[in-house]
Parts: sequence; structure tokens; C-alpha cells
Amino acid sequence: MAGLITIEDVYQELKTIEKNMVTREDLVALIDSVEILSNPETMAALKKSDLDIKEGRVKEVSSVEDMLSEL
Repeated sequence: MAGLITIEDVYQELKTIEKNMVTREDLVALIDSVEILSNPETMAALKKSDLDIKEGRVKEVSSVEDMLSEL
């Protein structure tokens, strides 16, 4: 009989749909990225940080205490 659908057919179709779904985590990450990229102050700070790293203005921090002592 044509047009019959088995449970296996439904299961396989659901697996295909699931592979193409966007997860909540993906959406949150995308929103976070858009917020960062849309904030001129944050982008300026990131560019400055990149320049500091390229020019060797970095310090190694091996503990929380080391980090707090720099403040």
C-alpha cells in the first residue's frame, strides 16, 4: 500500500531535523558576539589588547593572588 510511513521513517526524519536545528547555546553565543561587535568601547579595548600582546606588553599570571596584586 503506497503512502505508508513507518516509525523508522519518522525516526530518521526527526534525526535529520535535529541535525539542522539551532540550539539555545548557539543562539546565546550569537547574541553575545553581536553585542560585543556592536559596542565601540569594547571593540576599542579588544584592539588595544591585541596590540599590547603583539608588542609584548603582557604579564604571566599563575594565580588569583598574582592577578589581584596587579590591581
